[in-house]
Amino acid sequence: MPRLGEARALRNRLLLVISWPLLILLAASMVADYRSALSIANEAYDNALTGTAVALVTRLERDDDDKDIEVDIPPAADEILRSDAIDKIEYVVFDGQEKVIAGDAELLQLPRPEVANRSIVQNAKIGKRALRTASYRYESPRMTATVIVAETTLKRRHAANRILAMIFWPNLLLIAAALLLVYFGVRYALKPLDTLGRGIAARGPNDFSPIAEAGVPAEAGPLVRAINRLLQHLGRAGRAQQAFLSNAAHQLRTPLAGLQTQLELAVETLPVEARPRIERLRESTGRLVHFTNQMLALARSSSEGALVSDHRPVDLAALLEDAASDLLDDALAKQIDLGFETAPAPVLGSSWMLREMLANLIDNAIAYTPEGGRVTVRCGRSDEEGVFVEVEDDGPGIPESERNRVFERFYRAAGDGVPGTGLGLAIVKEVADRHAADVTIASGSEGVGTCIRVAFPDASDVIVPERQ
Repeated sequence: MPRLGEARALRNRLLLVISWPLLILLAASMVADYRSALSIANEAYDNALTGTAVALVTRLERDDDDKDIEVDIPPAADEILRSDAIDKIEYVVFDGQEKVIAGDAELLQLPRPEVANRSIVQNAKIGKRALRTASYRYESPRMTATVIVAETTLKRRHAANRILAMIFWPNLLLIAAALLLVYFGVRYALKPLDTLGRGIAARGPNDFSPIAEAGVPAEAGPLVRAINRLLQHLGRAGRAQQAFLSNAAHQLRTPLAGLQTQLELAVETLPVEARPRIERLRESTGRLVHFTNQMLALARSSSEGALVSDHRPVDLAALLEDAASDLLDDALAKQIDLGFETAPAPVLGSSWMLREMLANLIDNAIAYTPEGGRVTVRCGRSDEEGVFVEVEDDGPGIPESERNRVFERFYRAAGDGVPGTGLGLAIVKEVADRHAADVTIASGSEGVGTCIRVAFPDASDVIVPERQ
């Protein structure tokens, strides 16, 4: 089975299937035309050659009192007979005893006719010279004589070349015109398939609506209907997967949150000597909750999991404030100055995905910023990039050599000493990709810390509903 790169396009296959028979037919037609034209030209030359032989036969004479046959050919007539600007013309007349009466004796070696009183035209050779001969054996009660007229074939070859040139160029133009018409005809015939292909290619990853069958060629109808059935199945599978992930997120978060709450209460009621163990258990449970939430967020936001789109107008400024407010306690615990610089930033997207992205950006910045540091979150719209969101910290920063790798799942820089799952920036990248946004990493102000910027496509026509 051919691979995709080796498979021929339907257009090329049609061109080959139509063009080769057409080329063969035109070539056969050119050969037939050439042979027909050459036959007509040779017939004209042969008639002239035969006429000369017959004319010589009419000049044969024999008197009653003379045993020898004579040919009445004046010198001027002989000169006219032999005169030709291209070919060399020779003749010989001899009697029944092969006595040369007139002409060139070397022609006696040529074949002579066996049937009397009939002209014969044939090809012959003397040495390396190709000749065309017309011979006539005359028999009557008074005499028997044979006339052979021979000429070289230069005129015939020149005529053949001219005929070939006259046939070749028109046929070549005919072939080129036919192939051009075939090419454009095939392109026009396959235009509906090209339109169908462009329509399918322009679809978004979350568009599972059926393909319209209006204007689709009848031959492509079964394919379109099969694709529509496949889209219907994929849509159902996507909705089922999203429902499962949502249920799993709810079912996992509730008991884990309850377990964490119970451990926090147990720390206050247990004896002092038992509290360190419960504290460690509470911290481990907190990490498990964080890891579970990130895994579920990553599964729901990835292209494999988010098969159903819920994009709608969203104000990034409101989401940014909500996400930062939820993490304010973590910032206060490390005495970090968490600042806001927000401006209207409307985008078309998934509210929960964008909130997960912002929460992971802020949480990551707080985690890597030392105590007493500073984290600034910004959003707005610029003339160059459109809508953007930016999180800047004054932590240790990310080396340029690792800025591409930090978006890989579970990747953690060696020796950073900060607890985490290695999924935060992977979630950021997945959500950005789902919204056709670009993520860039740069150094913070004055070259200190990290500044992560997410730039979204232009959304100037997006209208965000007012918050209640």
